[in-house]
Amino acid sequence: MSLFREHLAAYSPGAPELVLLHGWASHSGIWRSLVPGLRKHFSVTLIDLPGFGNSAALAPGADVDAVLEALLPQLPERAVYCGWSLGGMLATQIAQRYPARVQALLTLASNARFVESQDWPWAMAAGDYQAFRQLVERSAEKGLRRFGLLQCHGDDNAALVAGKLAGAARLVSPEVLQQGLDWLTAIDNRQALAELQCPVVHVFGERDALVGASAAEAFGQAYPQQRVECVAGAGHLPFLSSPEHFLAVVGDLAVQCAERESVAVSRLDKSEVRRSFSRAAQDYDQSAQLQRTVADCLLSHLPENIAAPLMDLGCGTGYSLPALQARSEAPVLALDLAEGMLQQASLGLEESCQWLCADAEDLPLADAAVGGIYSSLAVQWCENLPALFCEIERVLKPGGVAVIATLGPETLCELRAAWRAIDDFVHVNDFASRDSVAEAISYAGLETERWQEAMEVVRYPKLTGLTRDLKGIGAHNVNAGRPGGLTGRARLRELTQAYEQFRDADELLPASYQVWYLRLRKPAQ
Repeated sequence: MSLFREHLAAYSPGAPELVLLHGWASHSGIWRSLVPGLRKHFSVTLIDLPGFGNSAALAPGADVDAVLEALLPQLPERAVYCGWSLGGMLATQIAQRYPARVQALLTLASNARFVESQDWPWAMAAGDYQAFRQLVERSAEKGLRRFGLLQCHGDDNAALVAGKLAGAARLVSPEVLQQGLDWLTAIDNRQALAELQCPVVHVFGERDALVGASAAEAFGQAYPQQRVECVAGAGHLPFLSSPEHFLAVVGDLAVQCAERESVAVSRLDKSEVRRSFSRAAQDYDQSAQLQRTVADCLLSHLPENIAAPLMDLGCGTGYSLPALQARSEAPVLALDLAEGMLQQASLGLEESCQWLCADAEDLPLADAAVGGIYSSLAVQWCENLPALFCEIERVLKPGGVAVIATLGPETLCELRAAWRAIDDFVHVNDFASRDSVAEAISYAGLETERWQEAMEVVRYPKLTGLTRDLKGIGAHNVNAGRPGGLTGRARLRELTQAYEQFRDADELLPASYQVWYLRLRKPAQ
């Protein structure tokens, strides 16, 4: 049969698959606002259940077995399953019947039974269900209106959730609505949940009028090996009411699955990057000699006729903003991960730029929002390079250009070698190889028009000059595997002695930076 299905590749090649199953009277568009965040971890399959959204309906009387029979050919051979309400109940059925296909299960506002029974009273009261079903039979329009109110009832973010529901509204035939209610009441997942062997997470809304918080308590007691969370202040759509919480749960699940599958996980602590640069913002410019040199050079790679608006991706303290403003007819969009950097950059430039605190790997911008991107010594702090370049490609207008200066793996090679002579800890930040960067650019569909390399060397009379500058610009070690605690005086003496081997003919200590200057273009459509 014909089901609507959309597959969106992850920002990282080889990422696991994620299947999203929506609830009753909904469709796959309910997930749309969350997809960019999900693609940081997974390739995402969106699918409309039979009869909903753009999927054809099943024959009258089709049961849950028929639903699963229609879905399975459209789904990945192995995936993490995330289902909301009815979708969660169906995902649980798939996990029980086809365990080899389900890597992990995440249910959202999904009960073991939709209607209460004597041995499962933590569900919708039978009388309430019958009244609702009769309302749907008399008037599907009134039934859907009532259902919308129930989904938002008690939610601290009811207006936001209602707006997203309205934006995802679609006409559904009365026959399909009745059929969907039949599926809801037919599923009893109590035994299925008890048999699951994969990692399982259940998320409930504290104020859900359809699947009450009592169900969360019952799940915690009945299935102690499974993780149960209750989102404070949320109703029946906790993933829309609190998207940050939902994406954090998904991220945790991705890490858990990666560990089970022996897949490499993130080494870079992005929160520490944010804090480090925010702390350094006020004194940053005093130590940023190399950064200014590279920024000035990168400006020469920026075309004169670049389309507006122009974005400074990782603007730091705003050194390049005046030059970028001179090239742009519209206000420059100044973006940085660190709020402290933006506060410093905005001094004197408050009204001439648009300010945005955000992660380059997950840009809160519409598709084709900017004509050009300028980014000097910022993207090396992004570990998920495919995500970064996919986001750059997404927000660029067709034909738009991105000029980027970033650091290669030979950066600070002297400091790295000196530390290696002392211990095996990670003391110097790792930078991606040329092949890794090129593969990410190609994966994103960007064209590389220019790739130039320069070795910039800053020289110091003493090693303390280098360490002071690195601390001053916030570029200290933020990788996993770094040693804990402060570096003692004895260790610093050892490092100083080890670094002496690099002292040059002028009696200075070099610190080398492998700088790559890139000019990328999004193909014109």
